[in-house]
Amino acid sequence: MASLSLEELGRLAEGSGDLVMESVLSETVLEAARYKAFCMKEAPGEVHDWFTYWLIAEHEGARGIGLIGSKGLPDRDGFVEVSYAVAQERRGRGYLKEALTEFLDWLFECEFCMGAELYIREENTASRRAAEACGFSCEGEYKGYLKYRYVF
Repeated sequence: MASLSLEELGRLAEGSGDLVMESVLSETVLEAARYKAFCMKEAPGEVHDWFTYWLIAEHEGARGIGLIGSKGLPDRDGFVEVSYAVAQERRGRGYLKEALTEFLDWLFECEFCMGAELYIREENTASRRAAEACGFSCEGEYKGYLKYRYVF
């Protein structure tokens, strides 16, 4: 996995499919990419990895099959919200679990990060299974989503 540069994130936010498969580019992902690009422009370079997406690819140099990233720096309790998207035609193959595990490893290396949170719709059983396989625990509901938490 590799984090997207501001320039790459900008192309993604414009809907360019040169970096990732088209089915990943939902309106939600595009809106998030635009917001992430805005945040990156305002933030110092050393924290850009917290505001961008990371490309999930089947092999190095390949077009992405998905995206994963945090929604900014950890909150005052040290937790960061994580979001992701995987191409419809690549789901069910374990890519999300692998990417989420690798992203958690990166977060663990940051001394000020105490864990991660996910907000998943109850009917999204595949995402819930991947989160649970990576060690996330469901902590209840929040605004129509199930809240999952991972503590280092």
